[in-house]
Amino acid sequence: MAAMLIIADDLTGAAEIGGIALRYNLTVDIVHRLDQNAMVDVLVLNTNTRSLATEQVVPHLESLFGDLDRTVFGFIYLKFDSALRGHIARELVFYKDYFGFESAVFCPVNPALGRVIKNGHYIVNGKWINQTSFSDDPEFPVNESQVLAILGTPEWKLVSDFSTIYVETGIVVPEIENTLQLEVLVRNISDSKLLAGSAAFFNLLLGEKFQLYQDQTEKHVVLKYPLLYVCGSAHEDNNNRIAEVNPEYVVYLDERDGIAKELVQKLEANTKAVFAVSPSLRGSAGEIRQTMAEVVAEVYDRVTIKDLVIEGGATSYEILMALGIEAMTPVQEIQPGLIKSKVKDKELFVTLKPGSYPWTNELWAF
Repeated sequence: MAAMLIIADDLTGAAEIGGIALRYNLTVDIVHRLDQNAMVDVLVLNTNTRSLATEQVVPHLESLFGDLDRTVFGFIYLKFDSALRGHIARELVFYKDYFGFESAVFCPVNPALGRVIKNGHYIVNGKWINQTSFSDDPEFPVNESQVLAILGTPEWKLVSDFSTIYVETGIVVPEIENTLQLEVLVRNISDSKLLAGSAAFFNLLLGEKFQLYQDQTEKHVVLKYPLLYVCGSAHEDNNNRIAEVNPEYVVYLDERDGIAKELVQKLEANTKAVFAVSPSLRGSAGEIRQTMAEVVAEVYDRVTIKDLVIEGGATSYEILMALGIEAMTPVQEIQPGLIKSKVKDKELFVTLKPGSYPWTNELWAF
């Protein structure tokens, strides 16, 4: 039985949590369906709700948690996006009621990435979030800077006095401007509340429970070939990076036929390739993800890929489902948020990267 259940709303978030668990020498599995008998320290459930329509979220969660023994896990944490994307309010209220918590703390900040809350505004690298590229997100564009307005939760409460947070009721959002304040919050918090938010918040919560085993990430990356990169993120930095790669390694998803065949040819000729979405391609994000997953599955049937590097949480989920991958075991935290995992029962490693997080040069083999 797992001691801790961490619930993430997308796959890269789940992987990021798995990487943090490795820092504390904890055993961890990432799954898409709950296993109450999992014999690991940390069980990370990816619900993939961020890619669902609003009206689909609660029915999906009810189906996932229908027969769960709610007393099985000693600690529960909800991992959400530090850029406030997703159906956060709807999910947090569901989990609070489902697990029987009277109150909750939602702390989405990640000061190391410049994502903080000041005077009620969400700030990314010194700018209000609606003045950054997150305003152009294809699925969750941010057009407000006030945190509670973004979340659509005027009834939630912003708090700046963390010394009394343990007596707060309802759902509160701490105003955190730096790591020191985040540390103060963690020292004053209690597991009697439902805790939710960023990977940075989770890391400090684990630090209160366990001794740090590995203080730094393992930057040296061993890549196995054939190697396929799948770039499903529309983030501007990633588009620029792909544009700099020699075209002989790149295949773009567009309206052409024979894309899988072209990818196979490039992998056989070069042992590595990049599969990305053409900037000119039009269509819904869900349709594009599904098509990418079908192409990758077709390629995998014809080439024994050893390393699969996927960018974008929703894209990652669709690809793993198309490949029949139900569970993975994190084996390396390359850098925060960039996690390499071993697929159970396959000779395949999968590295997952959030679209808005930076690459490491050792992983990008061009």
